[in-house]
Amino acid sequence: MKMRWGLPIMLVMILLMSNSSGCLGLLQMRETMEDLRGEPELKSETIKVSHKKVFATLSPEVYENTSSLYIDESVTRIVIWRQVTLTGSEFFGCLENFTRYVRAELYTPTGVDPVWSIDVCENLDPVTVDIIPNPTFETGNWRLEIVARGQGTTSSAIQDKLEINITIKRTCIKYPLEEDCI
Repeated sequence: MKMRWGLPIMLVMILLMSNSSGCLGLLQMRETMEDLRGEPELKSETIKVSHKKVFATLSPEVYENTSSLYIDESVTRIVIWRQVTLTGSEFFGCLENFTRYVRAELYTPTGVDPVWSIDVCENLDPVTVDIIPNPTFETGNWRLEIVARGQGTTSSAIQDKLEINITIKRTCIKYPLEEDCI
């Protein structure tokens, strides 16, 4: 009769010892810790790039800026908000080589033609433009080029201004107990 109980007890002891030591024990402990940590969540992250220039000289001043924006397959939307104020432009119109202007273009990493652009020499009310992937955005460093000419004075309301804000929205995975979104 003692032999009948001996074999099952020995098997249970071997199983308990193998799960609590060595590599097998580490594997079991890792799986337990993963279960305690919780499930990862799908989050939306927003990155904003702003360009603002207020011209403050009486003689025409040229402003040039080139920015690089890293876009990858996790980007779901690019939103561009822009506003241009060229004081008195409604009276003078657009005269090549004399007019104040704003030119801005957004290029993909391999693009020759811009994905988005403006070329104005008069006031431009605030407008938002959405760029949606088809089916995904081209991965790499996108280039925003801005060239403008304007003038104004710091102590009065006669100032030319430009503002371009680019918001990059992406989807990422957020793991519990970690701050970064991957």
